[in-house]
Amino acid sequence: MKRPKITKRIVRNQLVAYSFIIVSLITLLVLVYVPMLTTIRYSTYKVGLVGYGEKFVGWANYKMLFSQKAFWKSITNTIILAVMGLLTIPVGFILAVLINSLGRGRTQEFFRVGFYLPNIITGVSVYLIFQVVLMGSGGLLNNFLGKIVGHPVTIGWLSNPKYAKVGATILWVWMNAGYSMLINLASLQAIPTDLYEAAALDGATAFQKMLHITIPNMKACFSLLFVTGMINGLARFTDIYIISGSNTSGGAGGSLQTILMYIFQYSFETPNYGISSAGAMILFVLVFAFTMINVRLTGFLKDEV
Repeated sequence: MKRPKITKRIVRNQLVAYSFIIVSLITLLVLVYVPMLTTIRYSTYKVGLVGYGEKFVGWANYKMLFSQKAFWKSITNTIILAVMGLLTIPVGFILAVLINSLGRGRTQEFFRVGFYLPNIITGVSVYLIFQVVLMGSGGLLNNFLGKIVGHPVTIGWLSNPKYAKVGATILWVWMNAGYSMLINLASLQAIPTDLYEAAALDGATAFQKMLHITIPNMKACFSLLFVTGMINGLARFTDIYIISGSNTSGGAGGSLQTILMYIFQYSFETPNYGISSAGAMILFVLVFAFTMINVRLTGFLKDEV
């Protein structure tokens, strides 16, 4: 079989095609892949100022991190907060079911947009608002609970180590439930109505339809939200940092310090780029491991027959 002859026209067309992606490729190379490889290298070095005073120390940075109780605590906090953040999945599902029951009209559009609004609002403004909502004394949430129970409530949602993670989860769920609701709603509306009609003819109740039709057909949706929710939860930083009063120690006795906040300390507050790079590599391994476990458990990448 003859090879096609390479002409100037073919080369020109190829160059035009590649010119559309060359900027993106260079950007990825400079801003993603080069820093990533540099981080791997720095994790085995003692680094003063970036590019100066480098000294190979092997696994010393990793050993130092694993010997610190604060580092282990930050990993524990990160995992707990990520798991608690998965509450967005059932909340989004319940909201989707309620909105779907309204029918496809203006009313559904109104609630769909309303519940998604927190995802549009600027993150920093939301975090500052929730500092007021979750205040221990005079906070909006405590005032609301006080009206229900009939006496003043002064729970330190962000200052008390017992409740700090709950307060941070309330913020996380409020911000991300709208996205979860949209994904759930799209999956709900993709379920064939014939299944519900057949079940109704067989005398199935609403609960039986939910249990035997809706939930089984939502498996792929739940898997997606579970995997992405864990990845996003393990990478939490900005919201925790701001509601902690821009304190990288996490506030509330360190109960809100995530691994990214720990890395931030050694990157900017007390610069030790070797330590921070080693922490970043440990976070990468942690996220990768949890993602693979989630994918295996949920069967997210399995082809459906």
